[in-house]
Amino acid sequence: MSSTLNRPTPARARTARITTFLFALTVVFFLLAGLVIVVGQIAALVAGDATAARHWAGTVAPFAFGGASAAGLLSFVLSYRRQEPDHD
Repeated sequence: MSSTLNRPTPARARTARITTFLFALTVVFFLLAGLVIVVGQIAALVAGDATAARHWAGTVAPFAFGGASAAGLLSFVLSYRRQEPDHD
């Protein structure tokens, strides 16, 4: 027996899709920002400039940490999302 009370409203389903998309986007962003930090530091160290490697990390790190923070908050929000019941 199915009940309309268990079905998500279109607005709630749309919000869940948007939140999930934003979560995936922020995860990809902070992973790419972390990769940019590492590759930039490697390039600076290969060039023999440790000061540039530290400066590069200090410049890019706030973006990576910001992306990671946003992903963490969205993950927290998604953990409270109601799971849809399986109905055939």
